[in-house]
Amino acid sequence: MKINEQLIEIQEHFGVISSEVILITGSIILLILGIFKTPLLWVKGVTAVVLLGSFIYVPKEQGLFFTQTIIRDNLSYLMNQLLPLVTLGVLCFKTQKHQSYEFYFLLISALIGSLFMVGSHNLLILYLSIELTSYSSYLLTGFNFNEKGSEAALKFLLFGGLSSAVMLFGISLLYGAHDSLYFNIMEFSILDATGLLFFLSGLFFKTAIVPFHIWIPSTYQGAPTDVAAFFSIVPKIAGFVVLYHVLKWTNELFNPFLEHLILFLAIVTILWGTLCALRQTDIKRMLSYGAMAHSGFILPLCLFMETYSVFKFYIVFYAIVNILAFFFVQLHENEGENLSLSKFSGLGMKFPYLGGISVIWAIALVGLPPTGGFMAKLFLFSTAWNYYESVNSLYWLTFIGLGILSSAASLYFYLRVPYFYFFKQAKGKKLGISKIHFAILTLLAFTLIFLFIQPNILDRFAPIINP
Repeated sequence: MKINEQLIEIQEHFGVISSEVILITGSIILLILGIFKTPLLWVKGVTAVVLLGSFIYVPKEQGLFFTQTIIRDNLSYLMNQLLPLVTLGVLCFKTQKHQSYEFYFLLISALIGSLFMVGSHNLLILYLSIELTSYSSYLLTGFNFNEKGSEAALKFLLFGGLSSAVMLFGISLLYGAHDSLYFNIMEFSILDATGLLFFLSGLFFKTAIVPFHIWIPSTYQGAPTDVAAFFSIVPKIAGFVVLYHVLKWTNELFNPFLEHLILFLAIVTILWGTLCALRQTDIKRMLSYGAMAHSGFILPLCLFMETYSVFKFYIVFYAIVNILAFFFVQLHENEGENLSLSKFSGLGMKFPYLGGISVIWAIALVGLPPTGGFMAKLFLFSTAWNYYESVNSLYWLTFIGLGILSSAASLYFYLRVPYFYFFKQAKGKKLGISKIHFAILTLLAFTLIFLFIQPNILDRFAPIINP
């Protein structure tokens, strides 16, 4: 295609990336506000307006655009609404000392990278998007400006750089095999399989799949809680969407090898995440390992187009319950402190409502009624059982059995929070919680319960996946 034809196409389909354009414009405005040392309240307000604009002005066009480098389908449409909304939720966390115009700029930059990840149909565009998200994330991790934060940021940078190099090597192998950077692997060869494995390794790093999870606990613990909440949702969900897009083109070609590999990694991730979470006394480390176990639950849903509805429901539920859990945690901590479970002791007598909220997000993460977590686990295990009956694979049966055992074990470590809240001796801690914070907690908790009552509500948004 000639350059003038490309320019015409860009002009005609510029609205396809309107969400990303709004965010890029907002990031430039934030830089200008930072130069003129604008008050933080104004910076935060501009960030909120930009995120709302990105959420509202989501294009509904579907297909491949910009010489087939950008894909727009119902899943990317949903993500272009969900991820800015989650980021807006992060802004509602209590204002802390680490927040500045640089903080909001990096937050928007990471979101931009995540949205381009979701919409990428070109390996180079995807790699650049991941790098934008990664570099912003490295800097955000150290915003507590303490020893733990610096250590977490350095560890994140080292492992992230290694995973990027591995992914780039995989992309080079795929490009060498097909002379193309598009998701169009058409034949099975050793070069294709090797390139795909290296490429997927980079995505497994983003989604915290064992053995690419080493950065998770220290990053969640050392980073500010609002940043940890962002990491646990936005880049991770974007990574899973990329996995879904890639695997739907490659699974039929590499099946059953790829199916068995994905199931094996999912089983190991669930097992390791659950076992490690059982031993944690710091709540952020506990949530990090719990999030890792949930990554194991989500991973097999990326294999087949038939699992799209379950995949969509699970990631929406996962986003809501994680923002609720981290929001709850952040209300109880002071700047940069480690929040052990013992610090929740006896708070249920003074703040029974917060104790009730802790019960809701805890049982939601376990997968118990009356929360959306129960429906997510029910849909997941039902789908897995159907695949087991169709292929009679020991991998699917092991996944189901271990998933049920993991859910049962999670009763122990998740419900320890409400246990300390109501049944341990009071420590006399005071909490400064505004009515707005209570309203946000109520809204999120109600949404989790509503997903149990009306699990089909998401079918109004992105009802099917289009190739």
